[in-house]
Amino acid sequence: MYQLSGFIPADLQINSWDDLKPYFEKLLHQDIKSVEDLERLIVHYSEAISVYHEQNARSYINMTCHTNNEDYVKRHELFAVELGPKLETICNQIDKKITASDFFKNLPEERYACYKQSIARDLELFREKNVNVQAELSKMVSEFEQLAGKLMVEYDGEKLPIPMVSKKLLSSDRSEREKAWFAIQDTRYQSKDEHDQLFDQMIKKRHELATNAGYKNFRDYKHDALHRFDYTVKDVLQFQESIEELVVPLANKLLEKQKNKLGITDSFRPWDSSGKPKDEKPLEPFEKAEELLGKTKDIFAKLDPQFKDNLQKMDDAKLFDLESRANKAPGGYNYGLEITGMPFIFMNAAGTHRDVVTLMHEGGHAMHTFLTNNEPLINYRNTPSEMAETASMSMELLTAKHWGEFYNEEDFKRARQEHMEGVIDTFPWVATVDAFQHWVYTNPEHTVEDRDGEFEKLMQRFGGTCVDWSGLEKYRRNFWQKQLHIFSVPFYYIEYAIAQIGALQVYRNFKKDEKAGLEAYKRGLSLGSSKPLPQVWEAMGIKFDFSKNNLKALMDFVSEELASLGSL
Repeated sequence: MYQLSGFIPADLQINSWDDLKPYFEKLLHQDIKSVEDLERLIVHYSEAISVYHEQNARSYINMTCHTNNEDYVKRHELFAVELGPKLETICNQIDKKITASDFFKNLPEERYACYKQSIARDLELFREKNVNVQAELSKMVSEFEQLAGKLMVEYDGEKLPIPMVSKKLLSSDRSEREKAWFAIQDTRYQSKDEHDQLFDQMIKKRHELATNAGYKNFRDYKHDALHRFDYTVKDVLQFQESIEELVVPLANKLLEKQKNKLGITDSFRPWDSSGKPKDEKPLEPFEKAEELLGKTKDIFAKLDPQFKDNLQKMDDAKLFDLESRANKAPGGYNYGLEITGMPFIFMNAAGTHRDVVTLMHEGGHAMHTFLTNNEPLINYRNTPSEMAETASMSMELLTAKHWGEFYNEEDFKRARQEHMEGVIDTFPWVATVDAFQHWVYTNPEHTVEDRDGEFEKLMQRFGGTCVDWSGLEKYRRNFWQKQLHIFSVPFYYIEYAIAQIGALQVYRNFKKDEKAGLEAYKRGLSLGSSKPLPQVWEAMGIKFDFSKNNLKALMDFVSEELASLGSL
């Protein structure tokens, strides 16, 4: 990993702004008499931010692992509410100092073009009055994490986390699936009002953020704030339409196949989509998290021995929290630790095949972290979501041929089928969530009733016609609340579909030539965000292209894969 220059202690303990302030003040008043001086300042600046982000990351990790721990919650809020705004303000001043320097224009373009573009965008968007708005939003996100972490399902006399009850949706017993589905949805519905009220506050604050910066709505503001330099809002809307036209029919075809497989002669209901026939047990790849991690290491070793070594280093450093339990935030993530040079992987495993895929996915993010950890600039170590998710979704596909570590031959084939079918399912759900957010933030004065009604329309648009929701409309209208990204990281979702386009191309290349395909994958990841997205994808041997033509070609490729697995 990159070694700090000594400008700031790597182990600096941050308990108040006074602990950080001297280093940022020194940067702010540092003389710049040459290009070399400016480059040195930029590196020291990156180091100071990295020290802050490492401890901020650990505060978030602790809070999400133990949402009921008041000390962890307070520690996280120290960073989100008190330190974050002060850092944002002084960073804006340092950014101005850097760009105002006579030597800024002389920074080598090959090295600094992306840095210049990003810093210019951040300066354009910064408004002093938004600093406190951002802090308020950070606190709301923390409140959501705590609220979501409390959700427990009453099932057979026990209170269980949602992932544990979700396993029942894989059952061959239709009545058990129905019972589990209602238990989960009723649990979510009981907290609907709390979630709605919190989301209403978030929408109001996000709209304020946008209008303060001179934007008409938060959608357009966020598109720019996410540094989406290589595509437009219009491109995203066209991508949604392409998904509706090319992928939804294929997803419907798979649902019809599932209905026939289950022998259902009446209505196909929401609890049937993951169920198993009576002669087929749900996949049971592991019992404990230790087994999941151990076999994942073995699988990664078959791709690249260094990949396994990386996971082992993380394990030795206790950088995994994999099992579902009470008072743990939902979902999964890979969080890079900027000083440690390794990431932390968080997930909610319950013993399902989905958990296997999730760890492969987060493991892809982790390898991305390792491949960029020699980069001195945090700006380049942190990659845009489109690239980050290409790393993770590609790893799912690259490792799939080795999933026999978890299964016998028959189950291995089923696991491959389920995963490739899941690739198709990804697109309509991503389009639903993304289109929903477009509507929410371009209509900020809407009511809860309006919002739920719009989501129901989108479920009809992208969810197809196979599933019968009659009598379940209130649950369908509220189904958006299961997607944590909508609350925590708005508009971070279309990237999954864009990245799937990239991952399928990586996998197609890998199938043609495994060695060359893997090397291209690693080469692209190692660039971080030091080059524009199209160039990074080109280094991976793929095209940054989510046009209708490319989507169609890739859906044809997926259909061929499914046919070879006996799924279509």
